[in-house]
Amino acid sequence: MNSSSLFLAAEDSSSSAVFNALYGFFSSPFFIFVAGLVLLGLFFWYLASDQDKVKRNIGTFFILGISTFSIASLLTNSIRYGIDIKGGTSFTLRVVPNIIDGMEQPIDMDKACTAIQERLDASGTNEVSVMAQGKDKILIQVPVTEDAEVNALRDNVTRIAKLELLKVHPNSDAILADIDPETHRPRAVPTGFRVMKHVFDDDQGKKVESELVIERRSNAQSQEVYITGKDIASANPDYQRKGHVNVSLSTSGAYKMKKLTSSMQLGRDRLAVVLDDKVVSAPVVQNTLYKEFSISGLDGKGEAENLSKILSNPLTNKLEVLGEQKVSASLGLSALEQGEMSGIIGLLFVFAFVYVYYRFAGIVAMMGLAINAIVLLGIMSLFGFVLTLPGIAGIVLTLGIAVDANVLIYERMREEREQGRSFGTALRNSFEKAFSAIFDSNITSLLTALILFWLASGSIKGFAVTTSVGVLTSMIGALIVTRVLFYWADRFGVMKDAKFLNLFKNLKTVDFMGKARIVTVSTISVLVLCAGYAAYKGEGCLGIDFTGGSSLSYNIPLGKEDLLKYQDVDAAVSQLRGSLSKAATVQEFTNPAKSNTIQIRCANEQDAKLVEDYLKKNVSGVKAFYAETDAPKDADSLEPPSRETVSALLGETFFNTAIWALAAGMFGIMMYLALRYEWSFAIGALVSTLHDIVAVILLVIVFGMELNIIHISAFLTIAGYSINDTIIIYDRIRERLRVAPEDEPIKDIMNEAINSTLSRTLLTSLCTLAVIACLFFFGGPAMRDFSATMMIGVIVGTYSSIFIASPVVLACSKKHNLRKEVQAAHVATVPSSSADE
Repeated sequence: MNSSSLFLAAEDSSSSAVFNALYGFFSSPFFIFVAGLVLLGLFFWYLASDQDKVKRNIGTFFILGISTFSIASLLTNSIRYGIDIKGGTSFTLRVVPNIIDGMEQPIDMDKACTAIQERLDASGTNEVSVMAQGKDKILIQVPVTEDAEVNALRDNVTRIAKLELLKVHPNSDAILADIDPETHRPRAVPTGFRVMKHVFDDDQGKKVESELVIERRSNAQSQEVYITGKDIASANPDYQRKGHVNVSLSTSGAYKMKKLTSSMQLGRDRLAVVLDDKVVSAPVVQNTLYKEFSISGLDGKGEAENLSKILSNPLTNKLEVLGEQKVSASLGLSALEQGEMSGIIGLLFVFAFVYVYYRFAGIVAMMGLAINAIVLLGIMSLFGFVLTLPGIAGIVLTLGIAVDANVLIYERMREEREQGRSFGTALRNSFEKAFSAIFDSNITSLLTALILFWLASGSIKGFAVTTSVGVLTSMIGALIVTRVLFYWADRFGVMKDAKFLNLFKNLKTVDFMGKARIVTVSTISVLVLCAGYAAYKGEGCLGIDFTGGSSLSYNIPLGKEDLLKYQDVDAAVSQLRGSLSKAATVQEFTNPAKSNTIQIRCANEQDAKLVEDYLKKNVSGVKAFYAETDAPKDADSLEPPSRETVSALLGETFFNTAIWALAAGMFGIMMYLALRYEWSFAIGALVSTLHDIVAVILLVIVFGMELNIIHISAFLTIAGYSINDTIIIYDRIRERLRVAPEDEPIKDIMNEAINSTLSRTLLTSLCTLAVIACLFFFGGPAMRDFSATMMIGVIVGTYSSIFIASPVVLACSKKHNLRKEVQAAHVATVPSSSADE
């Protein structure tokens, strides 16, 4: 904010000026950096301390600090919503074919869409949609509406990033000094050279405009040393030097660079870096350049970052902007309200259940979850993560699953209290015993998320980011917030007579391991039958997001906006859901200067024709588009809907990267569990998780749902939930193996471990299912498929952690002494004094 605006604010209201000053302070990078360092210091101080009093005081300051920081971030930055919730802006682009030797070259639409996707959403957190339409058009939807952001995005999309490295004439200054008084241009520019402007900052930071005599390269020269976007291996902003981008060339590009600079006189000749026919820098060549060089002179805000994205994802064809429109929320105007309401109802149910079951300890859990939610939303607003409807469901689900850590701690606390220990001792022991299970389960989820972010693309990267944030905040809530609150409760004597319900106290001990054979046969049989049904349906299992299809668009001129309403079309298309080969989606595009457009995406031409005929008969406004067909046309005339082929939102590249990323994530989990536990546990977790993913996909198909982009987050969340549940049981098995007598069968040890954690498993699953059920019944049509998939996943994940994960460990342990290996690993990691104890 400039000084004049501050002065005006002071005249209007002193309180407004104070608010503006506070807003500027809390949103400044300096405040964020200092606050982050302070919170990080408190966090490590808390972890390093062994004294309860110090942990209580330092933890209190940490909780107050991170809560205040998160609230300030929410107030100053707010939350960004995706297109599915709040709408955004749509660009229609035409890919201009290249002409070589007078012949028009084919257009690689997949490559163009991929380059644009990576430019606009390299992190996967911006929720950008890129779709090919027809043979030469691309539709882009971005969740932004502000003019400045829209203009920047338009510039980033349409820049080809044509990079040229050209020699500056050795006598450039002398040539430019010899000016013709009549033309005011240099008298004699050598053949093969041209005059170009160069704008740069001088030593005082002032803009200086000059001219340079730069070579004009011929086509023959271009083949040898012409460096283009395909010669760039990577481009990254240099954070140590403002306004610089470090560029790495491929092998062929490095050869061209060496050939170009080896003939230049070092210390004298200059090399102009020309980007899209503009000189961005012209340094003196000090060394023969090869694979790496830097581009300077990028002083505008975000200019270096944007150029890095553009150079890393060059376009081989020019793009023309054919149209720009505002986009309605893709999942309906009431989707946000329905999602929020269902989430609130679900969390209220969980809070009520936890309070009834754990009494005062339930209030502590609720406070921990509330702080967890505040910190999660604060971090999302701070880093500008876009919140979509699946994201809202994911947050609600994360908070529901976060109850698991509290349940795990409370069940341990119950055991300690039943053994007659004081509350203080029970508190300390319960957190220490539950820590390894909580830590391992969250670390595996975090490890998977980081691998997904590293290797995957698009929406999977966004899922990885939100998952990582959710894991970190849930660990803070469970291990710090609840423990500190319990410290204060113990300090004031509130928890001395704490009592918990125990609905599963008289639950009969079940021989789970004895049922392994029949369970295995039944599971394989069901999966084979489901796989056969999926193979029979073939492409019918996939929704439009995977297959693409045909679009039907009604263009509504200015002044006739009331003729056809989005709500009427959406309601009519919903009535056809059972008659179409795949579910259709409806979106509204608005352009205040031209017209509105209502677009229906269908699976194929037949579905589009069926939708068109139904709308003609049942929606009064649609009939007008056909009534004027034979009448004279003008700018305000209505025309029949246009049809175009639309590409899949998720292409082959997305699938390939997703599969490799998921495979790498599974491998990472195996390695971690092999190091922390033993190879038998790693194999059991892998088999269990793969079973869950495959089983849920097949059951979703069997229940008649079409696989779409909204299911991707559900499948990945299910994988994380399954690993979390499995590790809780594994931790108890490992604990029992360390102290069990030599003559006690491993089968009995595993049965005892599963039965002792069964109450936690059932409580967590019931709480999670309650949250998801609220999403299913109250979240509206937009959330139904997602929440139904999640309910199937929770049930399957609970089943596999009991009946699959542990029996696989038992089967693998028959070839070696699992008990001795676990005990040896424990002795190796615990000091001798502790081991003796």
